[in-house]
Amino acid sequence: MSDRDRRVIIDLNDDYLNAWALRDIERLGLELRDGSKLTGCMEDEDDEGNPTWLVVEFVASFDPKYQAWRMVYTDDDIHWEPREP
Repeated sequence: MSDRDRRVIIDLNDDYLNAWALRDIERLGLELRDGSKLTGCMEDEDDEGNPTWLVVEFVASFDPKYQAWRMVYTDDDIHWEPREP
């Protein structure tokens, strides 16, 4: 199993979970509820060009105005981890 198989891929350029993230949540058998604590990641690289994951621990919050799931987190909830090439 690759490290990709265990991760919910998110886009940290947006505060809302996209369709890919929602499919990953379903694929992993996770139940998405208001207040659910999840770990998401997006592909990144370090200063030398080595692949890394930008990882964030977030809380899911449903936004009724946009009928979408929002990721709630702070900068302290973000860190980097090595990624398989």
